[in-house]
Amino acid sequence: MVGIFGVDKCPICGSSQFIYNRRTGEVICKVCGYVVKVANIDMGPEWRSFEGDEVDRARTGPPQSPLITDRGMGTVLGNIQTTPGERGYKISESRRREIQRIKTWVSRTISASSQERNLQNAINILQKLGEKLDVPKHILERAAEIYRKALEKDLVRGRAINSIVAAALYLALREYQNPRTFKSMAKYVGISKKELGRCYRLLIKELNIKPPVINPASYVRSIASKAGFPDEVAVLAEKIISLAKARRVTAGKDPVGLAAAAVYYAALIKGYKLTQRDIANAADITEVTVRNRCKSLMDDLGFKDPQELDRMIKREIKLE
Repeated sequence: MVGIFGVDKCPICGSSQFIYNRRTGEVICKVCGYVVKVANIDMGPEWRSFEGDEVDRARTGPPQSPLITDRGMGTVLGNIQTTPGERGYKISESRRREIQRIKTWVSRTISASSQERNLQNAINILQKLGEKLDVPKHILERAAEIYRKALEKDLVRGRAINSIVAAALYLALREYQNPRTFKSMAKYVGISKKELGRCYRLLIKELNIKPPVINPASYVRSIASKAGFPDEVAVLAEKIISLAKARRVTAGKDPVGLAAAAVYYAALIKGYKLTQRDIANAADITEVTVRNRCKSLMDDLGFKDPQELDRMIKREIKLE
């Protein structure tokens, strides 16, 4: 049985009596003095309790984050207690006004410069955009870092904040292989594809960022889901793209169009009835693009119908 210090007995003398040194984090055998465990660090929050403040005793804030204007390093005053209850007594009205003035002054110092106000505005836009697109926090933080660098290099001057924010988020999504199309991103932000593309290329050039090549498979599940197909279609479409990559026929091809073509053929193989227009609507591209990608995929892989493609996949990708 493991003891309270995470050890059962001393490996030297077999004793189960230990002493814990809080300063060094060591667990020491009480009999022979052998250090049986080191660096037993408490990774929880630091506590500090005051009278009437037992509900929220943590006196340290959250970790640093680029999604906070000052990265969380500034001073923030807590809520003012205005009514008696479990957290203390009601303070006087004059004292309340005094504390409120201090809070207002502190908040103003955090966003004192125009650059800080610009950054705060950008972070607000980024977080709202992240909620709409359901973007994970770590990707939002990366987008915030990209925007901060753009702001430091004065790339935002003369350009709309939301355009640079959208470009930074698009780049962050691409870096994490969770890309969106220019069209969908521009639609959510309310700008043109041309403007988004211009800002995106600006960030890449001026910040010396080399975005990774987009894997067409990154778009497959989104397209299949929007088209109303089950997971089996998405899995098969990913296998089709794997086959195309193995044959080295994906270079220079539009990843969204290629993913749409793969979903189209996967759905046909699984027996679903659909048109290329259905796939085009799900992928948010033109029907002509889907038609061209389907034809090029058929020519590049050398199959005449979906059934032949299915046999080819089972033979080369070993799909069960």
